[in-house]
Amino acid sequence: MHLRLRLVNLAARWRFKRHAARPLDVTWARARLGQPLWTRRLITPPIERSVLRDAHGVVDLLRPPARAEAPHPERALLYVHGGGYFACSTDTHRPLAARLAREWRALTFVPEYRLAPEHPFPAARDDVLRTWRRMLDQHALRPEHTVWAGDSAGGGLALSAALACRDEGLPMPAAIVTFSPWLDLTGSGASVAENAERCAMFVPAQLAAAAQLYAGARPLTDPGVSPLFGALDALPPVCVHASESELLRDDAVRFAAAATAAGVTVEARLWPDVPHVWQFLAGVLPEARASLDAARAFVERHVPPARDDLRAT
Repeated sequence: MHLRLRLVNLAARWRFKRHAARPLDVTWARARLGQPLWTRRLITPPIERSVLRDAHGVVDLLRPPARAEAPHPERALLYVHGGGYFACSTDTHRPLAARLAREWRALTFVPEYRLAPEHPFPAARDDVLRTWRRMLDQHALRPEHTVWAGDSAGGGLALSAALACRDEGLPMPAAIVTFSPWLDLTGSGASVAENAERCAMFVPAQLAAAAQLYAGARPLTDPGVSPLFGALDALPPVCVHASESELLRDDAVRFAAAATAAGVTVEARLWPDVPHVWQFLAGVLPEARASLDAARAFVERHVPPARDDLRAT
């Protein structure tokens, strides 16, 4: 493990895991995640941002800067932030969403979905689907030029929403990219126990508590709650990146195997020693840069650029 990665893991343990013994406190976690503000600002690349509001909620709209050879966005992106379904926001995840918007040349929509426990499943998934319908209907964006992405719980939400699109006959995006996705809220993956000490950020009890907040009255095995247990056929190509040492490693491994068996094109890769959703640190960790480069190559292979201007009204 090189020095930068060692320091990042030590910082993650100090920031997150030293609090792992305390019961899950939603208010406390919401106040701390994404802080201090200066670090978030430091790692957020420049981006043009506006806010879309309607009676159903708020969506962050990020537009990549114009280039001489590409003055307009070439793709559309629906980005779903993580946070265990009970915390985080468009603000906390703007560093990563903005980086993807710039690198994928994508007009990017980031919904401020409702959080548990005030709004258990299916509220968050309904908000993601509402944003997707808005992109298709109000903004006339074409699915073949659109990619969905999400990290952690957001990766699970993206795949849960994609399964709902398939079942409801809605168009699906051309591809889906997930970073450290949370896909099994039962915690049945072997890595939950095996990596309890290795994971720099979380312990199994935290996953179990957050899962129950989100599922509410639904069983944790409901495919809407845990996409790993759903029928995975007819999904678009999926890219899955996870850490070998995180609790959610086997969510990624088992999903890749099941989706491939169902005929889905899956590109899955594990990185050693990196913390959960290390892609935030692309300016610090070469492993983060490598993951984002691989994700961009995946998007370029599966999501053709639009020839005309992509506009949001």
